[in-house]
Amino acid sequence: MSDLLKKIHSRGCWHVIIRPATFEEKRIPNISHLYPIVERCAVQLRGWDYPHVDTRTQPVIEKDWAGEEFDWEQFLEIWRLYQSGQFIHVFGMVEDWLDQSTLPTSHHWEAAEALAFGNALLQFTEVFEFAARLAVTEAGDQTMHIEITVHGLRGRTLVNDFRSGFPFRAHRADLDTLPYSIDIPQADLIANPRELALEPASELFRRFGKDVSQETLRALQERRFFT
Repeated sequence: MSDLLKKIHSRGCWHVIIRPATFEEKRIPNISHLYPIVERCAVQLRGWDYPHVDTRTQPVIEKDWAGEEFDWEQFLEIWRLYQSGQFIHVFGMVEDWLDQSTLPTSHHWEAAEALAFGNALLQFTEVFEFAARLAVTEAGDQTMHIEITVHGLRGRTLVNDFRSGFPFRAHRADLDTLPYSIDIPQADLIANPRELALEPASELFRRFGKDVSQETLRALQERRFFT
């Protein structure tokens, strides 16, 4: 385990796996194609891309994968794309690393105290958008498997990071880890990535006692991305 991975695991984090449902070891025969695939598919819907691709540095290229690691301000990430088409992404909750950020924080900030509602909704959305793009590359197949696991939830409070009067009741999560996985036909993933992101987001928010309708989540999703 790398030092950065240990650091990410020391606080709340997200684990994402995107892969073809059928394993093929050399699905991408030319290893030099891996980094460009991720670079082309990276989603830029807000200030920080998903996954983050730093074109100023050389990626790590190992026996059967290429990837990058980042530890900059509140952003801690490790991603790898394998020749089998499997993409793995581990990243810290930005809410937990404000102590190494230049962003202003409140005087009472502590790691592991909060989960930002809007950021979580958009995180799911970005994962599915990226998966849809990946599905039509060499890394894709007719059915795609997506796993998203959120770690370090216990004791956190869901907080409103939207600039609106969206009502919240202070409720702390009791479970520590919430996994979500789905197998999706390629055509459905390409057609509705943002819609597919709403169900795992709903499941996460319900663990905080917040049952938000799909219609409301959809409206908030659109507002955050396009305004």
